[in-house]
Amino acid sequence: MLKDILQEWDQKERKPFLARLKGRMLGSRPLRERIIFCIYRLTVEKDKLEVVILKLKRRDNELKDKCNSAQAAKDEARVSIYATEGHEIGKIFKIIYHCKLTIEQVILRLETIGLFADIAASITVPITLIRDVRHRLSGFMPSASARIGEVASELEDIIVVAGKVESTTDQASMMTDEAKRILAEAQVVVEARSKDVFPEIPDELEREAEPI
Repeated sequence: MLKDILQEWDQKERKPFLARLKGRMLGSRPLRERIIFCIYRLTVEKDKLEVVILKLKRRDNELKDKCNSAQAAKDEARVSIYATEGHEIGKIFKIIYHCKLTIEQVILRLETIGLFADIAASITVPITLIRDVRHRLSGFMPSASARIGEVASELEDIIVVAGKVESTTDQASMMTDEAKRILAEAQVVVEARSKDVFPEIPDELEREAEPI
């Protein structure tokens, strides 16, 4: 049921937006304009994820009410079902919230690229972060993952046009470490936020939910 709901929320586009415009407009545009376009697309996806987060919260509240009613009626089977779905919602919330935070970091970095002369090198970390978002969403929001993948491809193309990134092994390692640090910091925020939004499931309900 939860998978069906997520697929309904995972809005599809008739034709990939970047694919429609790329040959006609993007290829001939200055690099900074193409970066601005990527920022716009990422902002759209971030806003969509925020809507999904709100829907997950609403769904969780509905499940809590149903679970309480089932507990009052001593209907253990339904208690287990609602607890299991609530557990899954909590896990999905963490993934989507993490992706939203990561996209926000990418947007901030792309907005500041105009301050640097080396566009190609500046985009390397954002691409790593965007690939991580695409991977995290691929399992249950394939349409969103595909659109994020389009942005990653566009940024990769910008690197090709801007010039190959010349970096030493130490510099490459620093960029990888920076991306890991950003993702780790996002995870800390996600865990704290998740505990606020989704309190720990009681032990007896957790045990009932585990096998499913």
